[in-house]
Amino acid sequence: MNLPELARGLKIFSGLSAAEVDDILYRLNGVKRQYRKGEIVAHAGMDANRLLAVVSGHLHVYTETEGNHQVLVRKIGKDEVLGLWLLHVPAITCWPGTVIAAENSTLISLDMEAARNLLLSYSPTVAKLSANTSNILAHELFSTWRKLMVMDAPTIETRVMTYLTELDNESGGTGNVVVPFDRERMAEFLGVTRPALSRAIGHMRDQGLFTWRKNVFHLSKEGAIKRP
Repeated sequence: MNLPELARGLKIFSGLSAAEVDDILYRLNGVKRQYRKGEIVAHAGMDANRLLAVVSGHLHVYTETEGNHQVLVRKIGKDEVLGLWLLHVPAITCWPGTVIAAENSTLISLDMEAARNLLLSYSPTVAKLSANTSNILAHELFSTWRKLMVMDAPTIETRVMTYLTELDNESGGTGNVVVPFDRERMAEFLGVTRPALSRAIGHMRDQGLFTWRKNVFHLSKEGAIKRP
């Protein structure tokens, strides 16, 4: 698919005509970028001069601790836009974390400063674009709130169950939860060590709260009653 066709399928361009999307891509110097799994998309401290809308694949955002250890803080998937909150905070000019393609990913890159200038103008097209960016940003803020709620859980077991419950709610409450990380990344995301996570998951399985196969968890009815 060419760039305009890819863009029309994204939430950021929802409700815009093909001509409007083409015009915005031209005005924001839109280009298609493809990254292989493990490739760095942006380094911490690098100039944040582009918005990156995820067409396919997903990205992991890492922050660095005092011991130079990278900790996974966020996953960005299809229809999300990396750097969207920076669009509204021009005083922050650099990426606060390092972004890596967690799998082969296709992005649409847009000029950050041109987007700021465009949103300062007014037209029906800009109004629709602004509404779309606000909706995406609201979703990102909600995701951040959920992460804080998970991290605030008093025990590892409660943290795991809170996380799985939130994923289940997000996917429609079927009880079948697909965790978007391997165990190492899941441990990083939950702020625990890999061995501690494995012990907690094994203990919770023995309690009958869930079963799992690879990264798919099936929450039991007993587990549902005991969810925090």
